[in-house]
Amino acid sequence: MEKFAGSLRDTDRANAKYELMGVPFDDNATLKGAREAPNAIRHASHRLETFLWRDKLELSDLLYYDSGDLDISHLDFDTDRRRIFFGGDHSITYPLFKYYFERQALTKMVVIDAHADFRDTYLNNRYSNACVMRRVAELAGFENVIEVGIRSASWDEYEFMKDRISIYDEDIDEIPHDKLYLSIDIDVLDPGIAPGVEDPEPCGLSLAALIALVRRIISEGDVIACDIVEVNPSLDVKNGITSINAARLVFEILAAYWHSDTSSE
Repeated sequence: MEKFAGSLRDTDRANAKYELMGVPFDDNATLKGAREAPNAIRHASHRLETFLWRDKLELSDLLYYDSGDLDISHLDFDTDRRRIFFGGDHSITYPLFKYYFERQALTKMVVIDAHADFRDTYLNNRYSNACVMRRVAELAGFENVIEVGIRSASWDEYEFMKDRISIYDEDIDEIPHDKLYLSIDIDVLDPGIAPGVEDPEPCGLSLAALIALVRRIISEGDVIACDIVEVNPSLDVKNGITSINAARLVFEILAAYWHSDTSSE
């Protein structure tokens, strides 16, 4: 299997400070194809330089390891190392968050998404990707869920969630200092630059704006784990720009993790 660009070799895995894991799962999506995203994002990463110009930082020096794909139905990993998961439809976020939450490794969820994903059920499935944040809030407490970038919801969702959780259109007033899980649905980006998604929603963020937001959350909060979801290569344009943008987000998160860790030393 092709590994993420800049990943440590298998023989050096024990030296890794950060770990990448693919989650090839789309059983709870209506339009299938997101299960192909991990390999598409890995492949796209090799089309990008691992040197981040703005940071003057060579990412391969950060000691991260791509450990391959994860079976979402059989989770078994330590919670001490910062990770980036890349899926996969958005429903993967609930079992991942639950795994950390039950081990008291984190307390709050911050999600960046075009959609509220707060339905109680969708197409008779309570674990649909359209219901994922409702399940997270029921588990962790509604006061522990923050949604950013929302620009689409049903009326019922809005009426239910508006007085229960913190909701922000494009930014967040204050980053909680708690241990956080950060979930990024790639459809928060404008579909003009991220067309390969199940439910494209017009008037989205630029990649630069999303990167700045993600970097701020990691800098001011304590992000233990992060996921990037809803890339669907079968719906993308020929040059694979959605997977390329997702790969760049992984690089930016790694850099933000490193800056956060080194600034506290």
